[in-house]
Amino acid sequence: QTCALPISKNLELKPYVISNTTANRAPGQSLSSTWARDVGADVKYGIAQNMTADFTYNTDFAQVEADQQQVNLTRFSLFFPEKREFFLEGQGIFNFGGQASNSASDTPIMFFSRSIGINRNRPQDILAGGRVTGKQGRYSLGAMNIQTRDEDSTGAPATNFTVFRLRRDILGRSTVGALFTDRSISNRNPADRNNMFGVDGLFTFFQNLRINSYVARTRTPGLRRDEWSYRGQFDYAADRYGLMVERLKVGTDFNPEVGFMRRFDFAKSSAALR
Repeated sequence: QTCALPISKNLELKPYVISNTTANRAPGQSLSSTWARDVGADVKYGIAQNMTADFTYNTDFAQVEADQQQVNLTRFSLFFPEKREFFLEGQGIFNFGGQASNSASDTPIMFFSRSIGINRNRPQDILAGGRVTGKQGRYSLGAMNIQTRDEDSTGAPATNFTVFRLRRDILGRSTVGALFTDRSISNRNPADRNNMFGVDGLFTFFQNLRINSYVARTRTPGLRRDEWSYRGQFDYAADRYGLMVERLKVGTDFNPEVGFMRRFDFAKSSAALR
């Protein structure tokens, strides 16, 4: 008779406390001092064997490595990869349409975590948030909700970010999935919100044949023209011969504000044979 040991549920708590004092002695006046303090915490909890929940309050990114300085001499937007620990773990689950969120190309990144905590190119503090990522059977799940603070110095209003990703394994090495993002305060119209919904598929056949595809649509107040984007890519990469054919379209008003795009309003068709 055998007895299986129960699986422990891991709990990790990372609190922090920061304090500082500033003294000032003006001519002819007594010494005055001010004291400031700040507290916060990150919590990680293992819901199941392959499912993890993360919570953060008053998030502190003081120890995050600084971005490498870049000089932009092109008409395309600069790309800075995510370096904040809270957003890095489980990042791959939110990849969409065959485009990774840690590198930039002409293909839009539908969810780019660097857009959280930035409002009109100005930093904005994160008040609190939670995330669930993991895999159960054939399904991979990623869900996130983040709330930022009001910024009196820049006039940036408190904003809520919601992301939901579901992906299912099919056939042998293929996946299909859906992604939804929502931003409560749109950059285009602060009185309304911006959201995006898309479906994607990555199909792998035999040893060298891959097909990448997605269809996505955004909704932004005040934008009424083409709000669609799609991609289809056929890639045969054998040792002796190779063939790649791609069609990528980004509509005139396609605007994923929780994502990242280097280029706007274009269509690209490409082919390569070797």
